[in-house]
Amino acid sequence: MNQSMTNETESRGSTKTAEIAPCRDPGELRRYIDRYWRPGHILAREERMFNFQYATPWVDREYFPEGISVLGVYDDDRMLGFLGAITTPYPRERSYWLALWHVRPELKGTGTGGRLLQTMQEMAEGSGGWIGTFGAGPEALPVYLKRGYTVRAVRRWVFDPTSSGTTFRPTPRNSAECAPSEDWVAYRYLHHPLFTYERRGQCIVRTEQNAWGTVCHLAMLGDDWPAVIPDLYDETQQRAAVAGTPFLLDCWAFNCPGPGWRLAPDDLPAVFHPPEPRGNLIYAVGRPFIPARVEKGDCDQDRPN
Repeated sequence: MNQSMTNETESRGSTKTAEIAPCRDPGELRRYIDRYWRPGHILAREERMFNFQYATPWVDREYFPEGISVLGVYDDDRMLGFLGAITTPYPRERSYWLALWHVRPELKGTGTGGRLLQTMQEMAEGSGGWIGTFGAGPEALPVYLKRGYTVRAVRRWVFDPTSSGTTFRPTPRNSAECAPSEDWVAYRYLHHPLFTYERRGQCIVRTEQNAWGTVCHLAMLGDDWPAVIPDLYDETQQRAAVAGTPFLLDCWAFNCPGPGWRLAPDDLPAVFHPPEPRGNLIYAVGRPFIPARVEKGDCDQDRPN
């Protein structure tokens, strides 16, 4: 079923009909991202990353005939905005992790952005699916709350063996959700088009040397992390000593993962790629629930920028 809808919007002083429909042209969308979202954005300049994010094997072609899980706003042959989603098999078998959402300045305040979200919700929930995101800022929370989303704050944690932390108790997934499948783990991490990840027990890690220093990212924090982290910490420390840089090992979680973890200090930039001060508190939102766990590799929180 090709989901589409129309709405009346004010543009250049006259009333025009804007259609919300599945992305018609990936090239046009990439040009839109480069012009209106951020010049040189990774999804604009790297076709491999664009396809990796929006053309996963789990995209439902009944809803997205071109295999690109993005809704666009169109006025004749012009793209006026879009809402993208990463289609995954968790936390339900059909799930949409919202990633990038924008409308042109002339559509601000017309409700077009809300109609994009409403259409995507209907697609996600049409067969008992899930929709949400990890990485929402506080300014976006009212948009989600008034539409019935659950919201929860997520903190960034850094490993420090001198920190007492809390007693380690693995967080069980709730009965409403399924865990990431092995197929998804292989797609998201082991076959990533640009980053190199490795398995350490149940954990998935990525280590990088960047402008800040030497950083080991826990993209997926497995329940066996207490047996994995000490060696990772020592290896990161040794690598940093050779390079003569500061170092850290970090993860994202709702609560302190256990002994040795402490909150990332406010003056420590969120070390993405490249490092930028984006804050160490962000939000997860979801309908009809929030997963029991969110991690750095969820949504697009661990990607080049």
